[in-house]
Amino acid sequence: MFHAHRVPRVLVFALLPVLSACSSSECTENRDCASRGPDIVCVEETCVQAALPDAGTVDAGTEDSGVDAGSTDPGSDDGGVDAGSGDAGAPDSGTDAGSSAPEASLRITEINPYVQQELIELVAVTGGSLTGISLKELTNSDFTFTFPQGYTVETGAVLVLHLRGACTDAPGNPASCGQAAPFTAGAWDFSMPGSLSYSGKVFELFASDGTPIDGVPFVRASGEMPSNIVAAVQRLQADRVWDPTPCVHDLQTGFARDRYCRNIAVDWSNMNADANVMRIAGDSPLTTPGTRSQWSGPLPSRWGTY
Repeated sequence: MFHAHRVPRVLVFALLPVLSACSSSECTENRDCASRGPDIVCVEETCVQAALPDAGTVDAGTEDSGVDAGSTDPGSDDGGVDAGSGDAGAPDSGTDAGSSAPEASLRITEINPYVQQELIELVAVTGGSLTGISLKELTNSDFTFTFPQGYTVETGAVLVLHLRGACTDAPGNPASCGQAAPFTAGAWDFSMPGSLSYSGKVFELFASDGTPIDGVPFVRASGEMPSNIVAAVQRLQADRVWDPTPCVHDLQTGFARDRYCRNIAVDWSNMNADANVMRIAGDSPLTTPGTRSQWSGPLPSRWGTY
């Protein structure tokens, strides 16, 4: 029950319009004023409008829009650590923006060890970052090349590695080295020191995490073969990037000649400065594991195009 002595007298003066409509001694309890409406109460024997609940601190103050809407909703949990360092921080837009892209998948497509200026060509079967992808020769040349950071290529891009070359294209600009031979405006050119003898050689291509992604062995019809070429060919087979036909290189075993490792390797005999072997044969020349049938014999060089 609402008692008259609990309502401040000042409220009566504030509600003079209501009081003027009520006669004296018209009520003794709130129920006497019930017929005038749900908010009419008895104050000092007069029916008056009850005061409304305070709309200050409880409704719109600290509890509703202070701590709740300030700290909890858009604060450190939602817009701080999560949206700051996690969503838009270093992994997405930092210094390693090149390597954070999907990694490119490459294939070895053309080679000529007879000419040291142009060593080997590769093609991107899928585009992406080149960072950390590496090419290694497995017999006796001690040749290894790892693509530096900052290079991203599109699907179908051609990459030419120049042994003893004098220029490397800048990231984002495959025409940096110009188009005067041996460089081209259309292909990506990378230069490095070193040399490569024209004998038996086995190349293997690795993703940035060391996973084998391609490989190819080359042999000549005559001349000395590196002593470890069989082991190198068998390594490609174990890594599932070359023809899995079992092979040996022991002439005393009596196996048929098609079991010799040199007979499942690519024959690059009779090359010269103007003729290279190329991976262009068959319906799907860039599939892996690779096979000898994917490669041509010596053909006129066409560095930088595929």
